[in-house]
Amino acid sequence: MDNGFDRILDACLDRIQTGEDIESVLASYPADSARLRPLLQAALQTNRSFDFTPSPDAKRASRQRFDSALAELRESRRQKQPWFSRVALRPATWAAAATVVVALIVVYLGVRPALSPSAPVVLPFTPVASPNGNFSFLISDDVNAIAEFKEVTVNIDKIGLQQTESDKWIEITPEVSSVDLTTVPGALTQQIWRGDVLSGNYQQVFVYVANVTGTLESTGERIEIKLPSQRLHLAVPFSVSDNTVTNFTYDMTVIRTGNGRNAKYILKPQISESGASQVSNGSGDTGNQQKPTVPDQRPTSLPTPTKKTPKK
Repeated sequence: MDNGFDRILDACLDRIQTGEDIESVLASYPADSARLRPLLQAALQTNRSFDFTPSPDAKRASRQRFDSALAELRESRRQKQPWFSRVALRPATWAAAATVVVALIVVYLGVRPALSPSAPVVLPFTPVASPNGNFSFLISDDVNAIAEFKEVTVNIDKIGLQQTESDKWIEITPEVSSVDLTTVPGALTQQIWRGDVLSGNYQQVFVYVANVTGTLESTGERIEIKLPSQRLHLAVPFSVSDNTVTNFTYDMTVIRTGNGRNAKYILKPQISESGASQVSNGSGDTGNQQKPTVPDQRPTSLPTPTKKTPKK
């Protein structure tokens, strides 16, 4: 497999590990879904195969063996017998203790993924907000079902940037934490943070979303829009330098599934409309602006999208 596909597969496995379903993950990579599907299904099946929970009877038996071994050890100490002598006289005690240890190890390995899920390593670096910073983060909406809403409010907790070929991240707290997607359709964007980040190459971007709500145009009903997971993910390589401003546009879209009372709405990232562009360093605008022209910086295994015509 090529390096671009490897990075996409790693990103998909990370999303599967957080509990996101396969179909939602594949929707972010339609061009590679045929190659990704069997690999993701095999990974999911492997995780399920090793999902182990001891039965109540097994736990009870292990506890009884442990209590028995502990009682014999206390009796041994009370009689002040040498430890090696006691083991030689009562081999059953040693066997019971070994059984308990093995059982505890099996239980630990079974629950460890749930107790200690893999987490990104956050760099000890605090991005500083500045109107003249080298990095600007913008939100836009690719027009799908947005016309069915009076407003769609996305509340954003933080932004994560992953460095290339590293598991280390930079986390940004946005200056603007709430965006109405109906105000940034098509070619429009809204800047939610600008400041200074570490120069270098980056490969993944996460937007951590607290919740999404919308008001339907037809009925005025306020509804909650579903999130595939609490973090929206894009694998879009880009670079940041100290002498230019990198404008990264994160495009989101609201998709409707079903009709009438069965209609449901989902918020998803839109990779074909997202990416970075660089301009000479200067002051930024925190309001609505035209989406910058974004060069194709995605892995070569993805097809080059047809450029969207900005709306007037």
